[in-house]
Amino acid sequence: MSFRVAIRAALGAALLLTESCGGGTNKPPRATLGPEVDPESAIRFEDLPVTRLERRRVPTPNAENPSLGAGNAQVVVQIWSDFECSFCADVHPVLTEMLRVYAGKVRLVWHDYPLPLHAHARLAANAGREAYAQGGAEAFWNFHDAVYGASRPRLDAEGLTTLADKAGLDQARFREALSTQRHDAAVKRDFDAGNALGVEGTPAFLVNDYFFIGAIPFEIMRVIVDRALADAGV
Repeated sequence: MSFRVAIRAALGAALLLTESCGGGTNKPPRATLGPEVDPESAIRFEDLPVTRLERRRVPTPNAENPSLGAGNAQVVVQIWSDFECSFCADVHPVLTEMLRVYAGKVRLVWHDYPLPLHAHARLAANAGREAYAQGGAEAFWNFHDAVYGASRPRLDAEGLTTLADKAGLDQARFREALSTQRHDAAVKRDFDAGNALGVEGTPAFLVNDYFFIGAIPFEIMRVIVDRALADAGV
């Protein structure tokens, strides 16, 4: 077996372990390239399970969705995520590192995709939307980080209210938003947009027009972002 074939086999095996919620209840091992593979030389974009969508199928982000990063960034990373998904929590540090490494070049846009199998996902999505309604992007991302930064976050109404209090949100407005599911229409628009793209689990991503599903490691995210930057002439 040639070196290149061996590398591609190792990468393929790693990607089979890519993590996402929605495809089962048992959490597989974390996707890695293994210590014997040099990520800088081994990962080829052409070997990744990434689908390039027609431009007309790519949703245009707008002010309804929280975003983080430069507004004029050449690469927009859209994520469909679920606050109750452990794999979405796993990818949080990957996205944090991405925004640090590509500061000024990449913008992250949030979309809700609360999976029916998660009892509190829809309520948590409404909670995030209420944080955004009260305090804009800063309040939303503070709430987002509080959820994913907790080892075992409580996502029932009481637990979400505690997180909201730490984020400095108006408690009366927040409780009312949860009790009435005030932001359900916006959550459903995100969910429907994800379904139209082919989202079947979380996290799911669009990096400009490159679509894939799963909590990939930063080494693989970097290859995809670099390809999108090259497409944009950056």
